[in-house]
Amino acid sequence: MPAEPDGTVDHPFGFGEYAKSAERSRWDVTLDETVVTGGAAQIIAENPYNEVKDGWDYVLGRMTSVLNENVPESDVGQPVSPSSVMPVFVGSDNRIYDIWNDDNSAVVLEEDWIGQPDIIAARGVASTGRFAIQVPSSAIPGGRFATRNAVDGTIVYFGPKVE
Repeated sequence: MPAEPDGTVDHPFGFGEYAKSAERSRWDVTLDETVVTGGAAQIIAENPYNEVKDGWDYVLGRMTSVLNENVPESDVGQPVSPSSVMPVFVGSDNRIYDIWNDDNSAVVLEEDWIGQPDIIAARGVASTGRFAIQVPSSAIPGGRFATRNAVDGTIVYFGPKVE
């Protein structure tokens, strides 16, 4: 019998399945709508000013964050940003790639994850957006989609290795 998903590299959550981004995190997150081939062409088609380094490509997806039962009562009704949990790609070279490029900019996408507005804290409120992560083409096969909690660095894996 296979082990239950726990977000580890050996037992990732399925795409579309929600999980806490860290043990005591206020955010449950999921990744879905992932794309691992032709990502560079797609982001250039959406905005011709997006750039792609030679030998690199983009992996794409959608991340949704939902405030869970760990939201402190003192934060309810206050503005919060879902950007404290970030989508990442762990390449087959064991490096963590995120949405930021070398110049500390992200690509411009429709329904962009980084461009989503802050929300008012209340349990069950969701925020969603698309993301693009530039990765060396050679590190995509065997790589993994994941999230990284900015508060404590926890990595939570989703889906199988990219083939």
